[in-house]
Amino acid sequence: MTVLEIPTAGTALRAPGRKDAWSILGADVSEANTAREALDMADLRDWDVRLMGNVTARTTEINEDGVATTVVNMPDTRATVRTNPRTRETEYLGTVGRKYTPVQIEAYEKVLDLARTESGAVFHKAGAYAGGRKFFISMSLPGITRIGGIDEHHMHLTLFGSHDGSSSNSLHIGPTRLDCGNMQRIIIAGAKHKVSVPHTASALKKLVTLENELAVLFDWQDAFEREAERMINTPLSMGQFEKLVTSRDLWPIPTSPSTTTRKNIEQRMTILRGLFENAATQESIRGTAWAGWNAIGEYLDHYAKAKALSMRAARSLSDTGTVTRKKTAAHRQLLALAA
Repeated sequence: MTVLEIPTAGTALRAPGRKDAWSILGADVSEANTAREALDMADLRDWDVRLMGNVTARTTEINEDGVATTVVNMPDTRATVRTNPRTRETEYLGTVGRKYTPVQIEAYEKVLDLARTESGAVFHKAGAYAGGRKFFISMSLPGITRIGGIDEHHMHLTLFGSHDGSSSNSLHIGPTRLDCGNMQRIIIAGAKHKVSVPHTASALKKLVTLENELAVLFDWQDAFEREAERMINTPLSMGQFEKLVTSRDLWPIPTSPSTTTRKNIEQRMTILRGLFENAATQESIRGTAWAGWNAIGEYLDHYAKAKALSMRAARSLSDTGTVTRKKTAAHRQLLALAA
């Protein structure tokens, strides 16, 4: 086995220069000693997220009689807006319902500082994306998690949030693989990977009790390590890997694919085979179920088509989208082989 070294921030050991999702979307806040300092470094303070009422829908049509404009009032809908911290201009974020209650990012400073001091974590990356509609503040937990004693991961505790009604704000736990920069986002049965704060009137009360729920997140870390150890000790052949890749929950092959679809399937399979069989990022874990899972994760995080690098990074951070669903499906099938 190759002796691994800890890479410098923002790079992956066997994929030099590759940035992980944290580095693509966020600013380095590792010099921050408090949550307030981290938010300042990432321009996440003083947004003054607020609601605007009297939302209307407007359509304009050109017909024989000229231009006709129709305006419809939407009494059960409101808009969230913020003050851009750099330009000081008011910006639209999203459309929300009557029960939606904005929670300022600063409201989480106490919880973040408590989590940092209790766990020994250090601030890592923080930033806003999707036009300010989503944000994150990540901390690196102390130590290196080594799967099979060789495959190194940093464990992160991260606050994810939104201001557009698309999700609750929540504290997550999850690792980043150092060899390739994979975001190891999976849902593990029986292990809680996040605690959430809804955008309702009870949000501030929930924040008071949130600190008491953080301990359950570390049960997910234990479950991740146990299951990863099983996978790294389970052999996986190329035939098994190809069967997994084309399974119903990943990339099933249609009955009568078009020429374009067939070409895309072949290109994807070529990349996945190469990641599993030849990529340096799987060198130390080659031929195992763990290598198979990481090859799929590496494809989703760094190779799958996206309109922009930032969009691919955002997909990798989300725990509700296609990327995490596919990673979880592959994880579940490979664990069945390890049983």
